[in-house]
Amino acid sequence: MELKDKDTGVYVKDLSTFVVKSPADLMDVFKEGNANRHVGATNMNEHSSRSHSVFTITVESSQMGDDGKAHIKVGKFNIVDLAGSER
Repeated sequence: MELKDKDTGVYVKDLSTFVVKSPADLMDVFKEGNANRHVGATNMNEHSSRSHSVFTITVESSQMGDDGKAHIKVGKFNIVDLAGSER
C-alpha cells in the first residue's frame, strides 16, 4: 500500500470507493473487502490477519430549507482493524 500526502489530505493508492443505496449493499462491500484481506499463521493464531483494514462510511442527506436552498448534512464513520495485536 502506498500513502501519499496531498494538499487535500492523505491519498491511498488504489483505494476503492463505492456508492451504496441500502444496508445490504453496504454489507456486500464490507464482506468483499474483508475477503480480500491477507491472512497467515503465526505462533499465536493460525488464522491471523496480516493486514490493517480501514472501512469508512460517509452518509449524506439533503433537505430543502426555508430559504429554498438545498442543505446537505454529512456524517462520517471510520471502522479500523489494526492487524498484529493478538496475544
